Amino acid sequence: MNIGYILGAIAVVPYEISQWLEPLLMILMALMGIGAIICILMQKGTNDNIGSLGGSETDTYAGKNKSKSKESVLRKLTVVFGVLVMILSVVYFIVKQ
Repeated sequence: MNIGYILGAIAVVPYEISQWLEPLLMILMALMGIGAIICILMQKGTNDNIGSLGGSETDTYAGKNKSKSKESVLRKLTVVFGVLVMILSVVYFIVKQ
């Protein structure tokens, strides 16, 4: 898929459509940003490096199943929300031109 073709198609959005598309994209960006903030605030801090200095065991059941834990889901959601904000902001400024 040619990215230049996609950007060119977005750039020629008629004026009538861009009038309602701009506020819609702004609202979506705000919602994605709020979602990212909530995901970041719900994550708890990690002290993995400090725990290894004291000789604590890191080979636990929770350590083996990190990919299914709440923290990993929140981390993935944070990345998804961040990428969506970036994509929406690029589309917004292309439509705004």
